[in-house]
Amino acid sequence: MKIEINRLIEEKEYCRDVFNFFINKEIIKKTNPALFEKHLNKSLNNLEFGNFVLSEHNYSIKKKLKGKSFYDWCVVIYYYAIYHAVLALISKAGFESKNHLASISALTYIYYHKKNLLNKEDIQMIIDNFNIKGEEIEFIANSKEMREKASYRVDEDFGIALAEDMRKKTVDFVNKIKMLLEEKELEDDEDNEKSKEKDKLKKEVKNE
Repeated sequence: MKIEINRLIEEKEYCRDVFNFFINKEIIKKTNPALFEKHLNKSLNNLEFGNFVLSEHNYSIKKKLKGKSFYDWCVVIYYYAIYHAVLALISKAGFESKNHLASISALTYIYYHKKNLLNKEDIQMIIDNFNIKGEEIEFIANSKEMREKASYRVDEDFGIALAEDMRKKTVDFVNKIKMLLEEKELEDDEDNEKSKEKDKLKKEVKNE
């Protein structure tokens, strides 16, 4: 099945069909929703590490590695922070996927079309920052050209600007996902308490 990625946002039915296609092919599988914490922690760790490396350009890197910069690595780290935030959301919904396009279809269908917890800009930001190759997607800095510029261009101002831009996008996105997951956890706890209360009442009525 050839996937038209922009239709995932614009057409709910198409997105549902793509999502079901990946389920039928067992590319998207059921999983334990509790595993979302593993991905969320990885996302937060990557975000923290990316921020650390970026900030150290003004301190230890500047002092000990004169003339060196690692802004391209900051960009890569931030993309993995976004990626694991996406996987955390999918896991919370009870699914897992190791295929990036399948992950985006699941995220878009569940959290944009069905639950309306993410907006169009959130999904577009993720799509724009992946390189589509056939039915596979791999992380890049906006495009192949952008990644090459981030890795090989000697213009330090460009590297700083790109890393800072990615830092802001990543902080905003990861924090939004963290809040959504925390709210969902609270709702789940409340639902479990209500369910327990109902069961307790049923037993009391039965005993009477």
